[in-house]
Amino acid sequence: MGGANIDIVVPIWNKPNETRNCLVNLINFTPDARLVMMDNGSERETEKLLQELADGLDDRALLIRDDSNHGFVKAANRGIGRSEAPFIALLRSTTQVTSGWLQPILDFAASHPEAGILMPRLAAVEPPSTGPIEVASCSFTAMVMTRAAYDAVGPFDEELDGGTWCLKDFTRRACSEGFLTYLIPTSRVFHEDEVALGSERRREETLRRSLATFIERWGEERSFLIHLPKGLEVDTLRHKLDILQTGAQHGDSYTILLPAALYKEALRVHLAFRHEKVRLVPLPLLSTASAKRRIFEKAVAENPGSTLVAGVDGIPFPWSDQFITFSDLSGMVRHR
Repeated sequence: MGGANIDIVVPIWNKPNETRNCLVNLINFTPDARLVMMDNGSERETEKLLQELADGLDDRALLIRDDSNHGFVKAANRGIGRSEAPFIALLRSTTQVTSGWLQPILDFAASHPEAGILMPRLAAVEPPSTGPIEVASCSFTAMVMTRAAYDAVGPFDEELDGGTWCLKDFTRRACSEGFLTYLIPTSRVFHEDEVALGSERRREETLRRSLATFIERWGEERSFLIHLPKGLEVDTLRHKLDILQTGAQHGDSYTILLPAALYKEALRVHLAFRHEKVRLVPLPLLSTASAKRRIFEKAVAENPGSTLVAGVDGIPFPWSDQFITFSDLSGMVRHR
């Protein structure tokens, strides 16, 4: 089997109504794709549905069955292992794609060879930007990978939690191989929340173990609050953002308080939304010192535990004596 530009892998365990909606939408809105349906030991109703769809699609579908439910991640790895196309999509069976969902992703990938993992917008979640933006993780709800990225990164870690830390680990491994993760807001999908399986205690233990493994591999994720004074040129801001974007790819978060005029210029030259973990917060030109301090205090409350950073060496942080310099921060990013 071959010829499709994208293989769409969907692990499935029961939920025949949701599964039918998911697969029918994929067939209608992605007619040139091949479906790889991973049946995780579903009951007869779902099993029959999948067989009927596979028979109707002929060589546009591959149906793989397991006798029991081994979990989403194992099924995903097995399904991706049977894929052949230049692009691989992975979706939950509770996801519903919309008309035209795939083309913006493929268009962006074609012009950005570093984009190895691409995500559509989840309809219920407001995106951080109206245009494509680099993000720190992906989602099993819906994601698309290039063949080159997946071949370099390898399968999802089946020993992790099957969620947050598994996904973050995957994107970090991709980044270490030179492939970045992007959200494409013009691509949109709907999804339904899934009920977590297993006992709450076991899930908490798995999360703790997965977090410990992630930190051992990649280090702790850190948060920084940076102040930039008046008088900076946009090229200086660009240089600093280059450094911070690298840090964000390593899992760190940055909130930058900067003059409103510089923020406006950053918007004009498309510097304001480069990475979801690098956030620019303007300080209004005519606001009082106390108003600016309130903006700072709000940023601290939103990002507890943040390290304060004076954005220009030699100019102190205005609201605290406890801070590091931007040179210190740059060194931390380089040695991450």
